[in-house]
Amino acid sequence: MKSTAFAGAAADRAACARYFAACAGDNDAWRARFRDAFARALHNELTDRQREVLRLHYAEGLSGREIAARWGISPSAVSRHLARASARLRRMLAYNLEFQTNAWDEQPHTFL
Repeated sequence: MKSTAFAGAAADRAACARYFAACAGDNDAWRARFRDAFARALHNELTDRQREVLRLHYAEGLSGREIAARWGISPSAVSRHLARASARLRRMLAYNLEFQTNAWDEQPHTFL
């Protein structure tokens, strides 16, 4: 099981690396696709609790202990929510970006 998770994480990182390599130039279309994929993943793939823990931690800068105190749960539960939300976003973005990279490669490109 652990080796499968490791292979999945490696594939996610590889898909993200390919995406960032494609974005190395000034390419607004890729950035727009990434923003759209990220917004879709946030709204469609995460639970309300996962979205909220990401918002509190990354946007508001609260620590796991501060979130735990606010929600009345243990810091380890907050840590699990963060880890699961991050992993789920990574998987969805890697899949979406891999799909878009393949679709992008099949289309003619026009750079002005």
